[in-house]
Amino acid sequence: MGKSMKAKKINNNALELIMRDVLHGMADFTRDASCGSQLGNLEIVAVESPYGQGQETARILPFPAAGKAPVKK
Repeated sequence: MGKSMKAKKINNNALELIMRDVLHGMADFTRDASCGSQLGNLEIVAVESPYGQGQETARILPFPAAGKAPVKK
């Protein structure tokens, strides 16, 4: 590429054609990606009970006061 594209501008007609091409490409991709799906079909991966889960715990670390060295345990 010999010349820089910085000084070049795309006119409105060219920009519209580029945008239409991109939208058609997106529509084609979406159609191809969803052609194997079935409407109204949902696969249940797992059923878990909300009861019986372990209680979450946390260890609280003391915040060192200003001017004091941290306490080593």
